[in-house]
Amino acid sequence: MIKKNLLWVQLKLTKFPEYRDSNARLYYAYLRDHGYNIDNSIKDFLKDMEKGVIPHMDSIGRTSRKIQEEYPNLRGEFWGKRKQKAVKIKHEILHDC
Repeated sequence: MIKKNLLWVQLKLTKFPEYRDSNARLYYAYLRDHGYNIDNSIKDFLKDMEKGVIPHMDSIGRTSRKIQEEYPNLRGEFWGKRKQKAVKIKHEILHDC
C-alpha cells in the first residue's frame, strides 16, 4: 500500500505544508481526493477500511514518514521533536529489557 500511495503523498506534502505534521488532515485529503464519501457513517467507514476499500490511516501515515525521512525539505516543524521522542522511548524500552 505504501508504494501505491507514495507519489500522491509526496505531492500533497510538497503542495500543502500543513499536512506535514498532521496525518489526520493528510488522510482526510486522501479520502476526499479518491472520491470516498466522507459523509458515510462511522460504521460504514470502518467496514470499508476492514474490506480494503480504503487504506488504514496508519498506511498513509507510514508513507508520509517514509517520504519525510528521505526528503528533509518535506518534514514538518514537529518532525525533530517526534524523532527525539522516539529515540528516548527506544532507549527506555531497551534499558528496561
